[in-house]
Parts: sequence; C-alpha cells; structure tokens
Amino acid sequence: MKDLGIYIHIPFCKSKCFYCDFYSKPECTNSNIEEYIDTICMELLANSELLQERNITTVYFGGGTPSLIDAKYIAKILDIIRLFNNSIEEITIEANPESLNKEKLTAYLEAGVNRLSLGLQSANNNTLKKIGRIATKEMFEKAYMSAVEAGFSNISTDVIIGLPNETLEDFKNTVEYILSLDKIKHISAYSLEVHEGTKLDFLLNSGFLTLPDENTEREMKYMLDKMLEEKGFNRYEISNYAKPKYESKHNTAYWTQQEYLGLGAAAASFINSTRYTNIPDMDKYIQYMKQGISVKQDIEEMDLLDTMKEYIILRLRLKEGLNFNEFKLKFKKDVLDMYKEQIDKLVEEKLLEKDDVGIRLTYKGEDLANIVWQEFI
Repeated sequence: MKDLGIYIHIPFCKSKCFYCDFYSKPECTNSNIEEYIDTICMELLANSELLQERNITTVYFGGGTPSLIDAKYIAKILDIIRLFNNSIEEITIEANPESLNKEKLTAYLEAGVNRLSLGLQSANNNTLKKIGRIATKEMFEKAYMSAVEAGFSNISTDVIIGLPNETLEDFKNTVEYILSLDKIKHISAYSLEVHEGTKLDFLLNSGFLTLPDENTEREMKYMLDKMLEEKGFNRYEISNYAKPKYESKHNTAYWTQQEYLGLGAAAASFINSTRYTNIPDMDKYIQYMKQGISVKQDIEEMDLLDTMKEYIILRLRLKEGLNFNEFKLKFKKDVLDMYKEQIDKLVEEKLLEKDDVGIRLTYKGEDLANIVWQEFI
C-alpha cells in the first residue's frame, strides 16, 4: 500500500502580507468559512476509493492562515480523515501569532494536531511592518509561550532571508532570538522572492523599499548555517533545518516524490504520476463541487523521463542527495549512464560531489542550485 500525504488549503487571512503570492482571501465570514469546510469534507469523501487504497501518513493544514478559523473545523476535517486511517504520524497546522490563544491550541492538540508551524519571518518589528505582517515579535512570543503551555513540543518557525532594508545585524538578532526558544525544533529559511503584482513588488519598484545586495544576502545564509549548526540543527534540505528526528515528514514526502492529495481551492496533488491543481477560486470551487463538476485544472500526466528528471532535482534538494541504487531500483535505469556528461561537468565545476553511493550538492551548488537544475531539465 502506497503512502499518502494530505494537504488542506485554508485560504482565509486577516490581511495579505505584501510578499504573498499564494491564493488567499483577506475577507471572510463565519458562513462562508463553514460552507468552505463542508466542501473540503465533500471533496475528501469524493476521494474515498483513493484513500482506502493508500496509507495516510501526514496531514498538513496550510494557507492562508489555518489558525484564523475555529478549531472545530480542523477537528471536523480530521474526523473524516480518520475514517480511513486512525494512526497518522504527523499532523501540522500553520499559524500566525495574532490568531492564536491557549484555548485554540489546546483544541488542536485534542483534535490530534502534533506539529505547529508558527510564522515569524523576522524578529524586527520595523521589518515586519514593512512587509505587511500583522504580528509583532511580542505577539509571536506570546503565541509561542501559549503553545508550550498547551503542550506542543514540536514547533517549527520560518524566517525570510534578505527582507527589505534589513541589515546583517538585524538578521543575526532574528536567528539569536529563535535559538533562545528551546521548543523550536524546526526552522525554514527562505530567500525573499518578489512576485509580480504583489504589494512588495510595487513598493520596491516605486523606491519606497530596497533589498539587501547579493553579498549581504549570501552572508546572511552563511551566518545562519553556522549559528544553527552550532546549536544542533541539521540542514536536511536546502532551506530547512531540524533538530534530530524533527524533520518535517510531510515536506520530506514532497522531496522524495511520494504521493499527496491536495484539498481545497488552489491545492495541488500528485497521484498515479499525474499532477493537477484545484481551481484557485473559492466560490467556483464550492459551486463546482456542489454541482459535481471537476475542480481539477493544469492536469499533467508525467512520462517516465519527466518523472526521472523531477526525482533527480527533488533528491538533490536533500542533504543526503541522490542515491544511485535507489534510482536504479525505482526506474530500472542507471542515472550515470543517462546523465554522465552533465554529472561530470557539475562535479568539475564543484557544484556536485560524487562518490560510490551517489551525488549531492556542494555548498557552492546549493548557492547556485538553479544552474544545477537546468543541466537535468
């Protein structure tokens, strides 16, 4: 029986962060929240046959701000999922500090949530204001303490590297702050991406904000690696660090090309070598589900070559890299026969390192990962 991860997209937000390019709805009412959750439950049951044939290992509530809605809705979805598997290894909910309290956190634990992803981005309040975050550092700390008091022992947080007008010292202070919180077991650190059409894009193009230069951003990354390594965090994926045994099981499934089912508007799925995305429109999603119309779009049936290329790129994101024997077992082909020229070139350029077991990115390769991906694409 194949393993399956389930991703549930909760699009509701109090307001949209200036850098956000995900599908979200800053305005919401109790009635449309309830209708949306009921539709997700409908989509779950519509996939009953698939769920009976899979071993559900992880559930991930993302958004948007899943913690904005009443905890009873999270429990309702999990109750239906447990009809198919009652022993799920990891259940994560993303949360923003301003939407949490101890009562809600306790309700999550009672519903079976065992991993909390608490958004920070920066410990500098001026920086947070510049990127449109509602929560302050103090609000984050209050939410963190409430989570600890409620009983959460597996807490993840995320930071963004290279935020507007941020100095190396600002970033160092953020990292030191996170490391002072002993229940933080996992840290995601992503370089800022500026998406066309976002408010951040407008503010940068208008000259209201500026970004750190490439050298400063690179120094931030190097400093982050060193500081986290000294405190026992292992960088197990290009942008993710964890204490031993606290790696994200759900996200690791993505990077090892396991199957996942996405539920809700804009949620993506990968089932039976086919990728598709639900329509990124909550009203149409609800309407189509009620009328029995498919909500799937951008359906891509991946052939063997596409699947192999993607597998190589995903595995190279992980610190352990690509294992030659595992590739051969999965695809009945030798990756060295297929990509000898590309691998030799990347090794010579010191972007990959190679041994008898496999290949993996060098530190330089992690910095220039897009160049590596292009060789295989």
